Amino acid sequence: MVSLRKHIALLSILITAGCSTSAQNWEFGGMIGASNYHGDLAYNIVPKESHMAQGIHIRYNFTPYWSYKPSIMHCKISGSDANFPEYQMRNLSFQSDIWEVSNALEFNFVPFGSRILSKNFSSYATLGIAVFRHNPKTEYEGELYTLRNLRTEGQTSETQYGLLQLAIPFGGGVKYNINKNIVLGWELAWRKTFTDYLDDVSAVYPDLDELRDQRGDLAANLSDRSWEMDGVGAPQSVAGDERGDPAMKDFYFFTGITLTYRLTPITCWPKRKREIIWK
Repeated sequence: MVSLRKHIALLSILITAGCSTSAQNWEFGGMIGASNYHGDLAYNIVPKESHMAQGIHIRYNFTPYWSYKPSIMHCKISGSDANFPEYQMRNLSFQSDIWEVSNALEFNFVPFGSRILSKNFSSYATLGIAVFRHNPKTEYEGELYTLRNLRTEGQTSETQYGLLQLAIPFGGGVKYNINKNIVLGWELAWRKTFTDYLDDVSAVYPDLDELRDQRGDLAANLSDRSWEMDGVGAPQSVAGDERGDPAMKDFYFFTGITLTYRLTPITCWPKRKREIIWK
């Protein structure tokens, strides 16, 4: 009987340890940092156009090397021709809030995770897929206006861009175990999009007279804003002139600090029953 109790007790310990290991594989946490964009209104990254970015995520460490991380992020991006002397005459600008839902895989370059407590630090690479919503706006005479409905490049119903888009997140970062439950990290991840309209700028100028007739003065005024520059006074574009570069799709990215909490081990066998078995 004593031997049987010992075997049952040993089995219960193994079951509990197994369940604890599984529970330790799950983490939840968040990220706070900065966001920026690369596109027709920013061919180089402009630090002053960086904005606050934040999000939440969960992480499942299914091996010491591989993790799965779904997340929800929110950020703001913006760009302006005023930042580049050679484009100041075009005089376009935008800002947009982005909401993103993503699924990503992380590859740790050294074994790292809840079951490898001897490894407190690792760098990693990440790759995934995301769905995001954007909505470019611009400031004009002290007010913010949504640009898509103005069809500033003369878009038709067939050529109008969508606000819901796909992106490929890719990048990397580092992780550090502060203790058995807390993981501190830093990540930089780009989003390669499949749209050239994060900034509402892509192709060519429309016929401004036609645009004015179809969409009103506001649409024409915001399609070509060169008239606002000192000493100009009238739009400088001709229908068909290059307004953007449709060959290069837009990017946006996040960088920031991540903090995750590794779930404490669950107990599969009630504590009271374990005490009885040991007696």
